[in-house]
Amino acid sequence: MRIVIVEDEAPIREGMEGILKKLNPSYELAGKAADGIEGLEVIRRVKPDLIIMDIRMPDMDGLTMLKKLREEGVASKALILSAYSDFSYAKQAMELGVSTYLLKPVKIQELKKVLKQMEEEVQEKNHQGTLLSLESMTRSALTGILEKTEETAAALEKKYDIKATDPMTVFIIWLGRFYDERKDIVLRILGEVDGHVQGFSSVVTAFPERTQCTMVLYHMEQDRDWEAYFNRSVVPMLLSNTDSKAVCVWDECGGFYELEESRKRIRRLLEWSLSLGNGKIISERRIADIPVYPLKYPPELSLRLKQSVIKGDEKEFKACFTEFLNYCRDQVHKPKDIKEACITFLWTALNTAREYITFEENELEVPELLEAIMNAYTWDDVGVSMKRLFDAIMAGGITGKQEVSPLIARAKRMIEEYYSQGITMEEVARKLAVSPEYLSRQFKKETGISFTEEVRNVKVEKVKTLLLGTSQNLIQIAAMTGFSDPKYMSKVFKEEVGVLPAEYRQMNS
Repeated sequence: MRIVIVEDEAPIREGMEGILKKLNPSYELAGKAADGIEGLEVIRRVKPDLIIMDIRMPDMDGLTMLKKLREEGVASKALILSAYSDFSYAKQAMELGVSTYLLKPVKIQELKKVLKQMEEEVQEKNHQGTLLSLESMTRSALTGILEKTEETAAALEKKYDIKATDPMTVFIIWLGRFYDERKDIVLRILGEVDGHVQGFSSVVTAFPERTQCTMVLYHMEQDRDWEAYFNRSVVPMLLSNTDSKAVCVWDECGGFYELEESRKRIRRLLEWSLSLGNGKIISERRIADIPVYPLKYPPELSLRLKQSVIKGDEKEFKACFTEFLNYCRDQVHKPKDIKEACITFLWTALNTAREYITFEENELEVPELLEAIMNAYTWDDVGVSMKRLFDAIMAGGITGKQEVSPLIARAKRMIEEYYSQGITMEEVARKLAVSPEYLSRQFKKETGISFTEEVRNVKVEKVKTLLLGTSQNLIQIAAMTGFSDPKYMSKVFKEEVGVLPAEYRQMNS
Protein backbone atom coordinates (compact mmCIF):
# COMPACT_ATOMS: atom_id res chain seq x y z
CA MET A 1 0.00 0.00 0.00
CA ARG A 2 1.45 3.35 -1.11
CA ILE A 3 1.02 6.12 1.47
CA VAL A 4 1.48 9.91 1.55
CA ILE A 5 1.72 11.79 4.87
CA VAL A 6 0.51 15.42 4.99
CA GLU A 7 1.29 16.89 8.45
CA ASP A 8 2.63 20.32 9.41
CA GLU A 9 4.41 19.18 12.59
CA ALA A 10 7.77 17.73 11.60
CA PRO A 11 8.18 15.43 14.67
CA ILE A 12 4.81 13.83 14.00
CA ARG A 13 5.51 13.61 10.27
CA GLU A 14 8.87 11.89 10.78
CA GLY A 15 7.56 9.79 13.64
CA MET A 16 4.69 8.51 11.53
CA GLU A 17 7.16 7.41 8.87
CA GLY A 18 8.99 5.30 11.43
CA ILE A 19 5.76 3.84 12.79
CA LEU A 20 4.60 2.78 9.32
CA LYS A 21 7.84 0.90 8.69
CA LYS A 22 7.52 -0.96 12.00
CA LEU A 23 3.82 -1.78 11.56
CA ASN A 24 4.28 -3.33 8.13
CA PRO A 25 7.46 -3.29 6.00
CA SER A 26 5.28 -3.60 2.89
CA TYR A 27 3.85 -0.11 3.45
CA GLU A 28 5.55 2.20 0.95
CA LEU A 29 5.96 5.85 1.95
CA ALA A 30 5.37 7.47 -1.44
CA GLY A 31 5.73 11.07 -0.23
CA LYS A 32 5.53 13.61 2.61
CA ALA A 33 4.22 17.19 2.78
CA ALA A 34 4.10 19.92 5.43
CA ASP A 35 0.87 21.63 4.31
CA GLY A 36 -2.09 21.30 1.97
CA ILE A 37 -0.50 23.07 -0.99
CA GLU A 38 2.57 20.87 -0.92
CA GLY A 39 0.33 17.88 -0.29
CA LEU A 40 -1.67 18.58 -3.46
CA GLU A 41 1.48 18.52 -5.57
CA VAL A 42 2.81 15.30 -4.02
CA ILE A 43 -0.51 13.44 -4.24
CA ARG A 44 -1.15 14.51 -7.86
CA ARG A 45 2.30 13.23 -8.75
CA VAL A 46 2.46 9.89 -6.93
CA LYS A 47 -1.26 8.96 -6.81
CA PRO A 48 -1.09 7.06 -3.48
CA ASP A 49 -3.51 4.43 -2.20
CA LEU A 50 -3.84 6.24 1.15
CA ILE A 51 -3.42 9.80 2.45
CA ILE A 52 -2.67 10.21 6.17
CA MET A 53 -3.38 13.86 6.94
CA ASP A 54 -3.95 16.51 9.58
CA ILE A 55 -6.75 19.11 9.34
CA ARG A 56 -5.32 22.39 10.59
CA MET A 57 -2.22 23.31 8.58
CA PRO A 58 -0.72 26.58 7.29
CA ASP A 59 -1.49 27.92 3.78
CA MET A 60 -4.12 25.25 3.04
CA ASP A 61 -5.92 23.04 5.57
CA GLY A 62 -6.34 19.31 5.05
CA LEU A 63 -10.06 19.30 4.23
CA THR A 64 -9.65 22.01 1.58
CA MET A 65 -6.83 19.98 0.05
CA LEU A 66 -8.96 16.83 0.06
CA LYS A 67 -11.93 18.65 -1.49
CA LYS A 68 -9.75 19.82 -4.40
CA LEU A 69 -8.44 16.29 -4.90
CA ARG A 70 -11.97 14.86 -4.96
CA GLU A 71 -13.01 17.48 -7.52
CA GLU A 72 -10.07 16.34 -9.67
CA GLY A 73 -11.21 12.74 -9.43
CA VAL A 74 -8.47 11.55 -7.05
CA ALA A 75 -10.07 8.66 -5.15
CA SER A 76 -7.23 7.86 -2.72
CA LYS A 77 -8.48 6.72 0.66
CA ALA A 78 -7.96 9.24 3.45
CA LEU A 79 -7.19 8.85 7.15
CA ILE A 80 -7.37 11.95 9.37
CA LEU A 81 -5.21 12.24 12.50
CA SER A 82 -6.24 15.38 14.35
CA ALA A 83 -6.25 16.92 17.81
CA TYR A 84 -9.58 18.61 17.04
CA SER A 85 -12.92 16.87 17.69
CA ASP A 86 -15.17 19.62 16.32
CA PHE A 87 -18.38 18.26 14.80
CA SER A 88 -18.06 20.45 11.70
CA TYR A 89 -14.69 18.83 10.91
CA ALA A 90 -16.10 15.32 11.30
CA LYS A 91 -19.10 16.19 9.10
CA GLN A 92 -16.92 17.64 6.31
CA ALA A 93 -14.61 14.64 6.53
CA MET A 94 -17.52 12.24 6.09
CA GLU A 95 -18.83 14.15 3.08
CA LEU A 96 -15.37 13.90 1.46
CA GLY A 97 -15.29 10.15 1.90
CA VAL A 98 -12.75 10.04 4.73
CA SER A 99 -12.49 6.44 5.89
CA THR A 100 -11.49 7.09 9.50
CA TYR A 101 -11.11 10.09 11.82
CA LEU A 102 -8.72 9.40 14.71
CA LEU A 103 -7.99 11.83 17.52
CA LYS A 104 -4.42 12.52 18.62
CA PRO A 105 -2.62 11.08 20.46
CA VAL A 106 -3.29 7.96 18.38
CA LYS A 107 -2.89 4.51 19.87
CA ILE A 108 -0.54 2.31 17.88
CA GLN A 109 -2.82 -0.74 18.02
CA GLU A 110 -5.78 1.32 16.86
CA LEU A 111 -3.75 2.74 13.96
CA LYS A 112 -2.52 -0.74 13.07
CA LYS A 113 -6.09 -2.06 12.92
CA VAL A 114 -7.30 0.82 10.73
CA LEU A 115 -4.35 0.53 8.32
CA LYS A 116 -4.90 -3.21 7.97
CA GLN A 117 -8.56 -2.65 7.14
CA MET A 118 -7.66 -0.01 4.55
CA GLU A 119 -5.00 -2.25 3.02
CA GLU A 120 -7.60 -4.98 2.54
CA GLU A 121 -9.95 -2.51 0.84
CA VAL A 122 -7.16 -1.29 -1.44
CA GLN A 123 -6.26 -4.86 -2.36
CA GLU A 124 -9.90 -5.60 -3.11
CA LYS A 125 -10.02 -2.57 -5.39
CA ASN A 126 -6.77 -3.48 -7.14
CA HIS A 127 -8.10 -6.95 -7.87
CA GLN A 128 -11.49 -5.75 -8.96
CA GLY A 129 -11.21 -7.43 -12.32
CA THR A 130 -11.47 -10.81 -10.59
CA LEU A 131 -14.69 -9.95 -8.72
CA LEU A 132 -17.25 -12.60 -9.59
CA SER A 133 -20.00 -12.73 -6.98
CA LEU A 134 -22.78 -10.19 -6.67
CA GLU A 135 -22.02 -9.98 -2.93
CA SER A 136 -18.41 -8.95 -3.63
CA MET A 137 -19.52 -6.33 -6.14
CA THR A 138 -22.17 -5.01 -3.75
CA ARG A 139 -19.65 -4.74 -0.90
CA SER A 140 -17.27 -2.88 -3.20
CA ALA A 141 -20.04 -0.51 -4.30
CA LEU A 142 -21.06 0.20 -0.69
CA THR A 143 -17.48 0.94 0.38
CA GLY A 144 -16.81 3.14 -2.68
CA ILE A 145 -14.07 1.04 -4.28
CA LEU A 146 -16.11 -0.23 -7.24
CA GLU A 147 -15.06 1.62 -10.37
CA LYS A 148 -17.64 2.59 -12.99
CA THR A 149 -16.23 0.55 -15.87
CA GLU A 150 -17.91 -0.99 -18.90
CA GLU A 151 -16.74 -4.38 -17.65
CA THR A 152 -18.53 -3.90 -14.32
CA ALA A 153 -21.74 -2.68 -15.94
CA ALA A 154 -21.69 -5.60 -18.37
CA ALA A 155 -21.18 -8.12 -15.56
CA LEU A 156 -24.09 -6.66 -13.61
CA GLU A 157 -26.46 -6.73 -16.54
CA LYS A 158 -25.48 -10.00 -18.23
CA LYS A 159 -24.85 -12.12 -15.15
CA TYR A 160 -27.32 -10.65 -12.64
CA ASP A 161 -29.84 -8.78 -14.83
CA ILE A 162 -29.17 -5.54 -12.90
CA LYS A 163 -28.95 -2.27 -14.79
CA ALA A 164 -26.79 0.44 -13.28
CA THR A 165 -29.87 2.71 -12.95
CA ASP A 166 -32.22 0.15 -11.36
CA PRO A 167 -33.64 1.54 -8.06
CA MET A 168 -32.11 -0.06 -4.98
CA THR A 169 -32.72 0.06 -1.23
CA VAL A 170 -30.18 -0.42 1.55
CA PHE A 171 -31.47 -1.92 4.81
CA ILE A 172 -28.84 -1.85 7.57
CA ILE A 173 -29.01 -3.54 10.96
CA TRP A 174 -26.43 -1.94 13.25
CA LEU A 175 -25.43 -4.01 16.30
CA GLY A 176 -22.53 -2.05 17.77
CA ARG A 177 -20.66 -3.86 20.55
CA PHE A 178 -23.19 -6.72 20.39
CA TYR A 179 -22.20 -7.55 16.81
CA ASP A 180 -20.17 -10.70 17.49
CA GLU A 181 -22.85 -12.37 19.59
CA ARG A 182 -25.86 -11.32 17.44
CA LYS A 183 -24.68 -11.19 13.82
CA ASP A 184 -25.37 -14.85 13.02
CA ILE A 185 -29.02 -14.68 14.05
CA VAL A 186 -29.46 -11.39 12.15
CA LEU A 187 -27.94 -12.86 8.98
CA ARG A 188 -30.16 -15.94 9.33
CA ILE A 189 -33.32 -13.81 9.64
CA LEU A 190 -32.37 -11.68 6.63
CA GLY A 191 -31.65 -14.83 4.63
CA GLU A 192 -35.09 -16.25 5.52
CA VAL A 193 -36.76 -12.98 4.52
CA ASP A 194 -34.92 -13.09 1.20
CA GLY A 195 -35.95 -16.71 0.61
CA HIS A 196 -39.59 -16.53 1.66
CA VAL A 197 -40.86 -13.04 0.80
CA GLN A 198 -41.89 -12.55 -2.83
CA GLY A 199 -41.58 -9.29 -4.74
CA PHE A 200 -37.88 -8.44 -4.55
CA SER A 201 -34.36 -9.85 -4.81
CA SER A 202 -31.56 -9.03 -2.37
CA VAL A 203 -27.93 -9.38 -1.38
CA VAL A 204 -27.18 -10.03 2.30
CA THR A 205 -23.72 -9.38 3.70
CA ALA A 206 -21.94 -8.39 6.91
CA PHE A 207 -19.47 -5.62 7.73
CA PRO A 208 -17.55 -6.59 10.91
CA GLU A 209 -15.50 -3.37 10.81
CA ARG A 210 -18.76 -1.38 10.97
CA THR A 211 -20.50 -3.85 13.32
CA GLN A 212 -23.51 -4.11 11.05
CA CYS A 213 -25.34 -6.45 8.68
CA THR A 214 -26.63 -5.17 5.35
CA MET A 215 -29.42 -6.19 2.99
CA VAL A 216 -29.47 -4.53 -0.45
CA LEU A 217 -32.85 -4.91 -2.18
CA TYR A 218 -33.43 -4.64 -5.95
CA HIS A 219 -36.03 -5.70 -8.56
CA MET A 220 -38.68 -4.58 -6.05
CA GLU A 221 -42.37 -4.54 -6.94
CA GLN A 222 -43.18 -0.86 -7.30
CA ASP A 223 -46.77 -1.02 -6.03
CA ARG A 224 -45.80 -2.06 -2.47
CA ASP A 225 -44.62 0.08 0.42
CA TRP A 226 -41.59 -2.02 1.30
CA GLU A 227 -40.44 0.25 4.14
CA ALA A 228 -43.82 -0.17 5.85
CA TYR A 229 -43.70 -3.94 5.29
CA PHE A 230 -40.23 -4.28 6.84
CA ASN A 231 -41.30 -2.03 9.72
CA ARG A 232 -44.31 -4.21 10.38
CA SER A 233 -42.91 -7.69 9.74
CA VAL A 234 -39.10 -7.78 9.80
CA VAL A 235 -38.04 -5.25 12.45
CA PRO A 236 -40.02 -6.93 15.29
CA MET A 237 -38.26 -10.24 14.51
CA LEU A 238 -34.85 -8.58 14.54
CA LEU A 239 -35.49 -6.77 17.83
CA SER A 240 -36.90 -9.81 19.60
CA ASN A 241 -33.87 -11.90 18.57
CA THR A 242 -31.28 -9.29 19.55
CA ASP A 243 -32.72 -8.26 22.94
CA SER A 244 -33.68 -4.94 21.27
CA LYS A 245 -30.01 -4.09 20.64
CA ALA A 246 -30.39 -3.65 16.86
CA VAL A 247 -30.88 -0.30 15.13
CA CYS A 248 -32.56 -0.58 11.71
CA VAL A 249 -32.03 2.04 9.00
CA TRP A 250 -33.57 2.29 5.52
CA ASP A 251 -32.38 4.30 2.53
CA GLU A 252 -33.35 4.31 -1.13
CA CYS A 253 -31.06 5.21 -4.04
CA GLY A 254 -31.22 5.45 -7.83
CA GLY A 255 -28.80 2.71 -8.82
CA PHE A 256 -25.89 0.39 -8.10
CA TYR A 257 -23.25 3.09 -8.32
CA GLU A 258 -25.13 5.22 -5.78
CA LEU A 259 -24.83 2.62 -3.02
CA GLU A 260 -21.82 4.39 -1.50
CA GLU A 261 -23.76 7.65 -1.14
CA SER A 262 -26.60 5.66 0.38
CA ARG A 263 -24.23 4.19 2.95
CA LYS A 264 -23.01 7.68 3.87
CA ARG A 265 -26.59 8.86 4.37
CA ILE A 266 -27.29 5.83 6.53
CA ARG A 267 -24.33 6.67 8.75
CA ARG A 268 -25.96 10.04 9.44
CA LEU A 269 -29.40 8.48 9.83
CA LEU A 270 -28.04 6.07 12.45
CA GLU A 271 -27.44 8.98 14.82
CA TRP A 272 -31.17 9.66 14.88
CA SER A 273 -31.61 6.59 17.07
CA LEU A 274 -30.58 8.89 19.94
CA SER A 275 -33.79 10.86 19.30
CA LEU A 276 -36.13 8.24 17.84
CA GLY A 277 -35.02 5.06 19.58
CA ASN A 278 -34.77 1.73 17.77
CA GLY A 279 -38.36 0.49 17.83
CA LYS A 280 -38.94 1.34 14.17
CA ILE A 281 -36.95 1.82 10.99
CA ILE A 282 -35.09 5.14 10.79
CA SER A 283 -35.37 6.68 7.33
CA GLU A 284 -35.42 10.04 5.57
CA ARG A 285 -39.19 9.70 5.19
CA ARG A 286 -39.72 9.17 8.90
CA ILE A 287 -37.46 12.06 9.93
CA ALA A 288 -39.17 14.44 7.50
CA ASP A 289 -42.52 13.85 9.23
CA ILE A 290 -41.33 14.48 12.80
CA PRO A 291 -41.11 17.93 14.45
CA VAL A 292 -37.67 18.68 15.91
CA TYR A 293 -37.17 20.88 18.98
CA PRO A 294 -34.18 22.81 20.38
CA LEU A 295 -32.41 21.01 23.21
CA LYS A 296 -32.47 22.93 26.45
CA TYR A 297 -31.94 21.99 30.05
CA PRO A 298 -32.03 24.38 33.03
CA PRO A 299 -28.76 26.04 34.15
CA GLU A 300 -29.56 24.81 37.65
CA LEU A 301 -28.76 21.28 36.49
CA SER A 302 -25.17 22.25 35.60
CA LEU A 303 -24.85 24.00 38.95
CA ARG A 304 -26.08 20.89 40.76
CA LEU A 305 -23.58 18.80 38.80
CA LYS A 306 -20.73 21.08 39.86
CA GLN A 307 -21.86 20.95 43.48
CA SER A 308 -22.03 17.15 43.42
CA VAL A 309 -18.43 16.98 42.14
CA ILE A 310 -17.21 19.50 44.71
CA LYS A 311 -18.96 17.66 47.57
CA GLY A 312 -18.15 14.18 46.27
CA ASP A 313 -21.86 13.33 46.36
CA GLU A 314 -22.05 10.29 44.09
CA LYS A 315 -25.81 9.83 44.51
CA GLU A 316 -26.51 13.40 43.39
CA PHE A 317 -23.90 12.99 40.65
CA LYS A 318 -25.82 10.07 39.12
CA ALA A 319 -29.14 11.84 39.65
CA CYS A 320 -27.90 14.81 37.61
CA PHE A 321 -26.84 12.51 34.77
CA THR A 322 -30.20 10.72 34.79
CA GLU A 323 -32.06 14.03 34.74
CA PHE A 324 -29.85 15.24 31.90
CA LEU A 325 -30.69 12.13 29.86
CA ASN A 326 -34.40 12.71 30.49
CA TYR A 327 -34.12 16.24 29.07
CA CYS A 328 -32.38 14.83 25.99
CA ARG A 329 -35.05 12.18 25.45
CA ASP A 330 -38.27 13.98 26.35
CA GLN A 331 -38.59 15.47 22.83
CA VAL A 332 -37.08 14.87 19.39
CA HIS A 333 -33.81 16.78 18.98
CA LYS A 334 -31.16 16.86 16.26
CA PRO A 335 -28.42 14.28 16.94
CA LYS A 336 -25.79 17.01 16.57
CA ASP A 337 -27.45 19.03 19.35
CA ILE A 338 -27.65 15.96 21.58
CA LYS A 339 -23.99 15.09 21.15
CA GLU A 340 -22.85 18.66 21.72
CA ALA A 341 -24.95 18.76 24.90
CA CYS A 342 -23.38 15.47 26.05
CA ILE A 343 -19.88 16.81 25.48
CA THR A 344 -20.72 20.08 27.24
CA PHE A 345 -22.08 18.10 30.19
CA LEU A 346 -18.96 15.94 30.22
CA TRP A 347 -16.69 18.99 30.21
CA THR A 348 -18.67 20.60 33.03
CA ALA A 349 -17.99 17.59 35.25
CA LEU A 350 -14.39 17.22 34.12
CA ASN A 351 -13.41 20.87 34.53
CA THR A 352 -15.05 21.07 37.95
CA ALA A 353 -13.08 17.99 39.00
CA ARG A 354 -9.88 19.52 37.65
CA GLU A 355 -10.45 22.65 39.69
CA TYR A 356 -11.65 21.20 42.97
CA ILE A 357 -10.28 17.68 43.29
CA THR A 358 -7.30 15.67 42.06
CA PHE A 359 -7.93 12.43 40.22
CA GLU A 360 -6.11 10.05 37.91
CA GLU A 361 -6.85 11.87 34.66
CA ASN A 362 -3.96 10.17 32.85
CA GLU A 363 -5.95 6.94 32.83
CA LEU A 364 -9.12 8.65 31.61
CA GLU A 365 -8.08 9.17 27.96
CA VAL A 366 -10.32 12.19 27.40
CA PRO A 367 -9.82 12.32 23.58
CA GLU A 368 -10.98 8.71 23.38
CA LEU A 369 -14.08 9.57 25.42
CA LEU A 370 -14.90 12.50 23.15
CA GLU A 371 -14.45 10.37 20.05
CA ALA A 372 -16.67 7.64 21.52
CA ILE A 373 -19.48 10.13 22.13
CA MET A 374 -19.07 11.65 18.65
CA ASN A 375 -19.41 8.16 17.14
CA ALA A 376 -22.23 6.99 19.43
CA TYR A 377 -25.46 5.79 17.85
CA THR A 378 -27.36 4.78 21.01
CA TRP A 379 -27.86 6.06 24.54
CA ASP A 380 -26.26 2.86 25.73
CA ASP A 381 -23.05 3.95 23.98
CA VAL A 382 -23.27 7.46 25.43
CA GLY A 383 -23.99 6.07 28.88
CA VAL A 384 -20.93 3.82 28.80
CA SER A 385 -18.68 6.79 27.96
CA MET A 386 -20.24 9.09 30.54
CA LYS A 387 -20.07 6.39 33.22
CA ARG A 388 -16.36 5.96 32.57
CA LEU A 389 -15.86 9.65 33.29
CA PHE A 390 -18.09 9.63 36.35
CA ASP A 391 -16.48 6.51 37.81
CA ALA A 392 -12.99 7.95 37.26
CA ILE A 393 -13.89 11.15 39.10
CA MET A 394 -15.84 9.54 41.90
CA ALA A 395 -13.45 6.62 42.42
CA GLY A 396 -10.37 8.84 42.24
CA GLY A 397 -11.47 11.23 44.93
CA ILE A 398 -8.76 13.41 46.37
CA THR A 399 -5.47 11.67 45.53
CA GLY A 400 -1.87 12.60 45.18
CA LYS A 401 -1.87 14.83 48.26
CA GLN A 402 1.48 15.34 49.96
CA GLU A 403 1.97 13.09 52.98
CA VAL A 404 2.19 15.06 56.23
CA SER A 405 2.79 14.14 59.84
CA PRO A 406 -0.15 13.56 62.23
CA LEU A 407 0.61 16.92 63.88
CA ILE A 408 0.31 18.92 60.63
CA ALA A 409 -2.67 16.81 59.51
CA ARG A 410 -4.48 17.80 62.74
CA ALA A 411 -3.50 21.43 62.22
CA LYS A 412 -4.94 21.36 58.68
CA ARG A 413 -8.18 19.81 59.96
CA MET A 414 -8.51 22.54 62.55
CA ILE A 415 -8.04 25.19 59.87
CA GLU A 416 -10.78 23.53 57.80
CA GLU A 417 -13.09 23.51 60.83
CA TYR A 418 -12.43 26.97 62.30
CA TYR A 419 -11.24 29.07 59.30
CA SER A 420 -14.35 31.29 59.45
CA GLN A 421 -13.77 32.17 63.11
CA GLY A 422 -10.43 33.86 62.58
CA ILE A 423 -8.34 31.07 64.06
CA THR A 424 -4.67 31.93 64.68
CA MET A 425 -1.52 29.85 64.68
CA GLU A 426 -1.07 30.53 68.39
CA GLU A 427 -4.51 29.04 69.15
CA VAL A 428 -3.82 25.96 67.08
CA ALA A 429 -0.37 25.51 68.64
CA ARG A 430 -1.88 25.72 72.12
CA LYS A 431 -4.52 23.09 71.30
CA LEU A 432 -1.81 20.83 69.85
CA ALA A 433 0.49 21.37 72.82
CA VAL A 434 3.44 22.69 70.80
CA SER A 435 5.06 26.10 70.52
CA PRO A 436 3.92 28.49 67.76
CA GLU A 437 7.51 28.63 66.48
CA TYR A 438 7.72 24.83 66.14
CA LEU A 439 4.29 24.61 64.46
CA SER A 440 5.21 27.38 62.03
CA ARG A 441 8.50 25.73 61.11
CA GLN A 442 6.99 22.24 60.66
CA PHE A 443 4.00 23.52 58.72
CA LYS A 444 6.24 25.29 56.19
CA LYS A 445 8.58 22.30 55.98
CA GLU A 446 5.87 19.71 55.30
CA THR A 447 3.42 21.68 53.14
CA GLY A 448 5.67 24.21 51.40
CA ILE A 449 3.50 27.14 52.50
CA SER A 450 3.02 29.07 55.72
CA PHE A 451 0.17 28.61 58.20
CA THR A 452 -1.27 32.00 57.16
CA GLU A 453 -1.15 31.07 53.46
CA GLU A 454 -3.00 27.83 54.22
CA VAL A 455 -5.78 29.73 56.01
CA ARG A 456 -6.00 32.15 53.10
CA ASN A 457 -6.19 29.29 50.55
CA VAL A 458 -8.92 27.52 52.50
CA LYS A 459 -10.96 30.71 52.71
CA VAL A 460 -10.65 31.36 48.98
CA GLU A 461 -11.73 27.79 48.16
CA LYS A 462 -14.75 28.13 50.47
CA VAL A 463 -15.64 31.40 48.72
CA LYS A 464 -15.50 29.58 45.37
CA THR A 465 -17.82 26.87 46.68
CA LEU A 466 -20.33 29.41 48.00
CA LEU A 467 -20.22 31.43 44.78
CA LEU A 468 -21.08 28.36 42.71
CA GLY A 469 -23.23 26.46 45.16
CA THR A 470 -25.42 29.22 46.65
CA SER A 471 -27.13 32.46 45.71
CA GLN A 472 -25.65 34.34 48.71
CA ASN A 473 -24.42 37.89 48.04
CA LEU A 474 -20.82 38.99 48.65
CA ILE A 475 -21.59 40.52 52.06
CA GLN A 476 -23.05 37.23 53.26
CA ILE A 477 -20.23 35.16 51.78
CA ALA A 478 -17.58 37.38 53.38
CA ALA A 479 -19.22 36.93 56.78
CA MET A 480 -19.50 33.15 56.30
CA THR A 481 -15.83 32.75 55.36
CA GLY A 482 -14.27 34.92 58.04
CA PHE A 483 -13.33 37.98 55.96
CA SER A 484 -13.63 41.36 57.66
CA ASP A 485 -15.60 42.88 54.76
CA PRO A 486 -16.54 42.06 51.12
CA LYS A 487 -14.03 44.54 49.68
CA TYR A 488 -11.10 42.86 51.42
CA MET A 489 -12.47 39.45 50.41
CA SER A 490 -12.66 40.60 46.77
CA LYS A 491 -9.09 41.91 46.93
CA VAL A 492 -7.73 38.62 48.32
CA PHE A 493 -9.84 36.57 45.89
CA LYS A 494 -8.56 38.47 42.84
CA GLU A 495 -4.95 38.11 44.00
CA GLU A 496 -5.40 34.33 44.25
CA VAL A 497 -7.79 33.57 41.37
CA GLY A 498 -7.15 36.42 38.94
CA VAL A 499 -10.75 37.65 38.74
CA LEU A 500 -13.21 39.24 41.15
CA PRO A 501 -15.77 37.02 42.93
CA ALA A 502 -18.67 38.38 40.86
CA GLU A 503 -16.75 37.70 37.64
CA TYR A 504 -15.91 34.18 38.79
CA ARG A 505 -19.58 33.44 39.53
CA GLN A 506 -20.64 34.82 36.14
CA MET A 507 -17.97 32.82 34.28
CA ASN A 508 -19.06 29.55 35.88
CA SER A 509 -22.84 30.00 35.98
